[in-house]
Amino acid sequence: MNKDHMDAIHGYLKNYTDIKDFQDVELCEITSKCMKIKYDGNFTEINFPKEITEQEIKPTLVSMILEHS
Repeated sequence: MNKDHMDAIHGYLKNYTDIKDFQDVELCEITSKCMKIKYDGNFTEINFPKEITEQEIKPTLVSMILEHS
């Protein structure tokens, strides 16, 4: 995973959860309803604004990051 992807995962946690302090992160799963992120041995789910299709995954993830940049 490149640096931009890691920065994005950090951004999802910081901007869409109450989780602000963490060391290790990993995007584990994306479904039509949410993304599941592992951080420091714990898991959290971030729900999408609406249910998405496979074709909408990338644009949705990008828009979520741009919303907070």
